[in-house]
Amino acid sequence: MILQALNNYYERKAAEPGSDIPPYGFGVQKISFCLVLSEGGEVIATVDLRENQGKKHVPRALNAPMLPFKRAVGIAPNFTWDNTGYVLGVDGKGKVGRTLKTHDSFKELHRKVSQGAEDTGLRALSRFLDSWTPDRFSSLPQSEEILDTNVVFRLESDLRFLHERPAVQQAWAQEYRRLAGTREGFCLATGRQALVASLHPDISGVSGAQSSGALLVSFNLPAFTSYGKEQSLNAPVGERAAFAYTTALNFLVRKGSRQKIRLGDATTVFWAERSTPAEDLLASLFDPPTGEAGKTDESGPSEDRATTALIHEVLSAAKAGRPIGTVDPALDPDVRFYILGLSPNNARLAVRFWNVSTFGQLVERLGRHFRDMGVERQFEGDPQYPPFWRILLETAPLRKSENVPPLLAGALARAILTGSAYPRSLFTAILGRIRADRGVNYLRAAILKACLVRNHQMEVPMSLDIERREPAYRLGRLFALLEKAQKDATNPTATIRDRYFGAASATPAAVFPQLLRLGQHHISKAEYGGYTDRLIAEVVDGIDDLPRHLSLEEQGLFTLGYYHQRNALYRKGDKE
Repeated sequence: MILQALNNYYERKAAEPGSDIPPYGFGVQKISFCLVLSEGGEVIATVDLRENQGKKHVPRALNAPMLPFKRAVGIAPNFTWDNTGYVLGVDGKGKVGRTLKTHDSFKELHRKVSQGAEDTGLRALSRFLDSWTPDRFSSLPQSEEILDTNVVFRLESDLRFLHERPAVQQAWAQEYRRLAGTREGFCLATGRQALVASLHPDISGVSGAQSSGALLVSFNLPAFTSYGKEQSLNAPVGERAAFAYTTALNFLVRKGSRQKIRLGDATTVFWAERSTPAEDLLASLFDPPTGEAGKTDESGPSEDRATTALIHEVLSAAKAGRPIGTVDPALDPDVRFYILGLSPNNARLAVRFWNVSTFGQLVERLGRHFRDMGVERQFEGDPQYPPFWRILLETAPLRKSENVPPLLAGALARAILTGSAYPRSLFTAILGRIRADRGVNYLRAAILKACLVRNHQMEVPMSLDIERREPAYRLGRLFALLEKAQKDATNPTATIRDRYFGAASATPAAVFPQLLRLGQHHISKAEYGGYTDRLIAEVVDGIDDLPRHLSLEEQGLFTLGYYHQRNALYRKGDKE
C-alpha cells in the first residue's frame, strides 16, 4: 500500500506541467561546475554553478542522471556528469591507477549509450572524451577549484545542460532500465509484469539516517531471503515503480519541503491522492505558526500572513467542530491523504506509522485533539494550538529532543491521526517530569487533561471549578492555596511545591496534616492571610477524609486542581 501510494504520487507529479520532480532515471545531484563544449568536442569555457550561502560556495542541486543503486567501493560511472576523477581522469586522492580506471569506465559507458543516438550534444561529448587526456587538466580555467567537484556539460550553442536534452534523456532511460532490472516478474506495487529491480535506490533526507542515504526495502543477508531468492526478488517491485516510489519519497523529504514535519524521531511526510491546496497546508496544522488569527506578524510577507491566518481559521473551525468547507471551499474534505512516519534504523528506514484518511477526517480528529487539550493558558504567549513537538519535549528530561522516548512519538501520532486513546506512557511520562522538575506549566496541564478526557471519559473543565467535589481535585486546589500562604508570609526561594508536591499528590494522608499546620503558621504571619484562610476553609470543607493513596488518574486530577487554583490566584483582573 505504501509503495503503491508513493508510485501514484510520483506519476501525478511527473505529469504536472513545470513539475520539479526528477524525470525517470534522474535524481537530485550536487553539481559545482559546467564544461562548455563546441560541437567538435573542445572545451570553450568553464562555468561556476556554485551558489553563495553566507561566506561559502555550495554546489547547486540539479536533476541529473542517477544510478539505480548506491555506488560504494566499486567503479560505477554516472552518465553525462560525475566527479573529475571519472570525467577528466584527475583527482586529489593520489591513486592514479584507480583514477584512470574510473575515467576509462566513464568513456566506455558513454560509447555504449551514445551508439545510435542522433544527438549533437552526445556526439560532441563523445568527441571530447576521445580526444581528452588527463595531462591537459591544468590548462582548464579554474582547474584548481574544479578538482574533485562534480561537473556537467552543455553545448556552446545551447543554454540547456547536456542531460536536459530530450534525446539524451531517452538514451539514458533505456540504459537505466537495463541496469535496474534483468529478470521479469510480477510487480507488487503496480500489479503488472515488469523487469524487477534487484536493488532499490536510497532515500536521503530522513533525520538521523545515514547521510549517504538509507533503504526502505532491502534484503542483504541470507536470513532475510526465502525460497532461494536473492536481494529484492523476495519482494518483487518493477524497476519503474522502484524508481518512482524512491524519487517521490526523496522529493517529499527534501530540504524546504512543505509536506514534511519532524514528529519526535520520525520524519513524517504528507501527500494527497490528487492535487489540492490542502497538500501544502496539512503539515502546518501539526506545527502551527506563532500568533493567532488576526494577530499575525505584520512585518512578514503578505503571502505568509495570509497562510498563517488561514491555518488558524482552519484550526479554529476544527476545534469548534465546524465543517472545513466553511473556511475555504477550495479545501476539499473528501480528498484522500497519506501520512508516513519514518525513523532511522542503521542503513534502513523503519516505518513508525502509516495512516490513510480524508482531509476532513484528519482535520476533525485534530480538532478533537485540541478540544481535549483545551485548558486555561498560564501566560499570554502560551500556544493556543500546541505543536506536536512541544508536547513531546514536555516528556523529555531537560526538554531535549534526543531524550524523548523513541516509541512515544509514533504512538502519540497514531492517537491524534486516528482519534484513538492517547498512549498511557504519555500520561505517566508527564507525571514523572512534574515530580522530577517540581513544576506544572500550561502544556503539562493540557496533556494531563487530554488523557483524562479521552482515555478515562472524565469531564474536566478548562479553568477553576469551585463546585467540583472529587477529593483529588480539591486537594490540588488546597496545595496551591497553602503554597500561596507561604509565599505571602515569607517570600521563600523554594516553596512547599519543591519539597512536598510528589508526596502530596500520591499519599495525601501522610503529608497534608503537616502542611495544614505549616499553613496556619504562614497565615498568621501574612499581611493578607485572612483572605487565603477563607479560601482554604472553603476547600477543606468539601473534603471528608484524606485519602491514603491516589491512583495515577487521581494524581493527574490533583495536578489539574493545583494548576487551576494557582491560575485563579494570579489571574489579572479585568480592565474597565
